[in-house]
Amino acid sequence: MSTPSLPIISLRKIVEGPNREEEIARLREVTHTIGFFYLADHDVPQAQQEELFATVKEFFALPQEQKEEISNLKNPHYRGYAKLGDERTQEKVDWREQIDYAADRPVETEGLEDHPWRVLEGPNPWPSALPQVKGQVTDWQDKLTEISNKLLSAWAESLGQPADFFAPAFEKPYPLLKLVHYPAPLEQESEQGVGAHHDAGVLTLLLIEEDSTGLQVLKDDEWIDVEPLPNHFIVNIGELLEVATDGYLVATKHRVLPPEPGKDRFSIPFFLTPSLDAALPQVELPEELVKEAPGAGKDLEGQEIFDVSGRNLLKSRLRAHPETTKIFHAELAEALV
Repeated sequence: MSTPSLPIISLRKIVEGPNREEEIARLREVTHTIGFFYLADHDVPQAQQEELFATVKEFFALPQEQKEEISNLKNPHYRGYAKLGDERTQEKVDWREQIDYAADRPVETEGLEDHPWRVLEGPNPWPSALPQVKGQVTDWQDKLTEISNKLLSAWAESLGQPADFFAPAFEKPYPLLKLVHYPAPLEQESEQGVGAHHDAGVLTLLLIEEDSTGLQVLKDDEWIDVEPLPNHFIVNIGELLEVATDGYLVATKHRVLPPEPGKDRFSIPFFLTPSLDAALPQVELPEELVKEAPGAGKDLEGQEIFDVSGRNLLKSRLRAHPETTKIFHAELAEALV
């Protein structure tokens, strides 16, 4: 096997060792310098990974009419199926179709005037043609939330804080799972699978197939290709963790190129965001790390990175899905974006 393009971190070592302290220190250094790594020893069964990918492919092979049964154009919470060309990054079309699933909860009706991001709470739409989707998605969200919490505890310890330092912000977390299909391009329909961006939340756990191509990370001012490693997640931090560490931990710019001609690409990214009304507590960095914390700047579209979880996520959703925004939240978008 060729040398991996990113460092490998073992979740088992982080939790129980051996050499736990050294692995936690590596986690801090990797996410300070690169912001991306492969996660090994996560205990998500290979069979479960394969089953979810099989369901993803089965859904995107459905007739368009059946996919649009759960269209996000019918859902004010930005859930469900987004057709090709629906999503935007930096105002350019992303050439992919996808399903978005967050926590399956009742609609929030209280406090919307002062907490407009609560419009993101609500039920998920499930495809009638594939009844297994609900159970698979829910189980995946639960497992990856648990993994994310273990990583957050390790980050807290690596920065001189107690392991439960971030826990109060996650009393009602907002897990977001995307099931994504990048169709094989016939011509140059789009220059980007997904344009260059940072993730708006705290961390991302991405699963891609063994023969997948297209993911690139900006490292030392150069785009590097990130190849898949079997049974490894690709992990990166989001804007909220960068803000909470005053820029010490880095939300790294990344993008996805369109697939090679004649070849489709499928991926399963999971994003963890704190409770929508919460802000991550600001980390008081150890003295030796303060000089390496440059402060968090603006996002890649020149807008402020908000510390309140829901505010930062809503900003991203309003921009990324303009048709859904136009139907349900045009006034909100005008006021906030």
